[in-house]
Formats: sequence, structure tokens, C-alpha cells
Amino acid sequence: MNLGVIAAVFELCAGVAAVVWGVNLFVHGLREHGRKVTQEVEIRDSVKLPTGISYRFTPVDAKSGSASQDCSGTPRGFSDPQLSPGERILIDFDPGYQLFFYPAGRYPRVRLWPVALAATVIGAGTAALGVFNLL
Repeated sequence: MNLGVIAAVFELCAGVAAVVWGVNLFVHGLREHGRKVTQEVEIRDSVKLPTGISYRFTPVDAKSGSASQDCSGTPRGFSDPQLSPGERILIDFDPGYQLFFYPAGRYPRVRLWPVALAATVIGAGTAALGVFNLL
């Protein structure tokens, strides 16, 4: 087998893998957006980390006004992220991935869409170049 054919097949496979990874990342982001909930929470306390302030909060049950499980996360997209204990705010967050929370209505549809788009475009270009080199 010619070395050029092996390189072209490798290029084609790498391009297809990059496209699959980019599409998977995009679909995962959409799935994450679908899991997000908008809920009133009560801030319990905060801790200052090297990456910023992280808060512990408890979602408040709208019907009974009682608190449920504790969650924690770092605010993103707030104009002033300084929150005080006991304060009740309305936020968007993903209960399965509580690392970040956003103001109500501001949860990003796909957080890593630039990476997913770049991987898909670069992968499609690489795969096309691999096909072209095979011909």
C-alpha cells in the first residue's frame, strides 16, 4: 500500500472523528440546556475560591415555601454577583451539573458551541481533504 494512501485514510478518519466529536459536544450542550430549571433559591453561605466566589444555596419549594436539598455553584452572567446569606433570588441551573448558575432566563443554550462548531468545521475540512487525496 502506498504511503500517500495510508496518510489520506488517516486524514479521513481523523476528520470524521472530529466531526463526530463536535456534533456530540453540541448535542450534549442542548441536552444540558433541556435539564436546566428556573427556580427560586435561598443563599445559605459563600466561600471565596481562587477562581471566584462560590455559593451554597437551597432551592425553595414554591408551594410550601420550604427548603429542599443543598446545592452549590459559582454565579455566571450576573451584573453584580455579590449575594448575601438569606437572600432569595430566581436562577437557572442544571441540577445534575451545579458548577455554575445563571440569572433566570440567561442559561446558555449550548455553553461550548464555539468549540463544537470549530471541531465540526475543521473535521469536515480534514475529511474532505482526505477524500480528495484518495482520488
